Amino acid sequence: MTLQNPDAPPWAISPDPAPPVAPDPAALPFGGVVPPYGSPENKHGQLLVRFPGEVHGSARPLAPSWRPVVFWTFFLSVLGVIAAMRRSGRARRYGRERAPYWIAFGVTVVAGAAFWSALGYSVALPAYRHVQEAKVTTALEDTVLNDGRIAKLVGAPVTNPRCTPSGDRGSDGLRTYACRFTLVAGGETSVFVEADRNGNWELGD
Repeated sequence: MTLQNPDAPPWAISPDPAPPVAPDPAALPFGGVVPPYGSPENKHGQLLVRFPGEVHGSARPLAPSWRPVVFWTFFLSVLGVIAAMRRSGRARRYGRERAPYWIAFGVTVVAGAAFWSALGYSVALPAYRHVQEAKVTTALEDTVLNDGRIAKLVGAPVTNPRCTPSGDRGSDGLRTYACRFTLVAGGETSVFVEADRNGNWELGD
């Protein structure tokens, strides 16, 4: 269909408009046609990197170390929550994760409780019992020396008592001791006694 200009002479015929020509892809700029401003495909103004979130994160301060939380929690037990709170708060202000500090706190509380319980049961408790039994033995030596029954038993005054436990303390609270004495007249003698934790004793078999 031809269009005629009304101001043109009748013999002047307007040519048909040329059809639109698609742009040659080889002539386009690298990356293709730029989308219009405001279009969802328009990415101008953003970081031209594959992972822009990682680049933004690298500009933030590094998160505090979680190792001090382990240290304070191991030695102070639940009081280590103070270190966990302070460091997780700093991590939140830096835009970092807070979970590592609470994981370190929880794991260390459990592990520390197991360690200190085992140490107390296997080391501290036997040491305490040893000290207490040593005091009981010393009190027994004083008692058997001043009681007079040993001197009556051997028929001579005795000195320098030395009592040594010869077995564990029974369920009745009694323990057998082998006590050696020095005779004033010369020589030594020994007897077995059974005593409780208060120093009360009786001659053994």
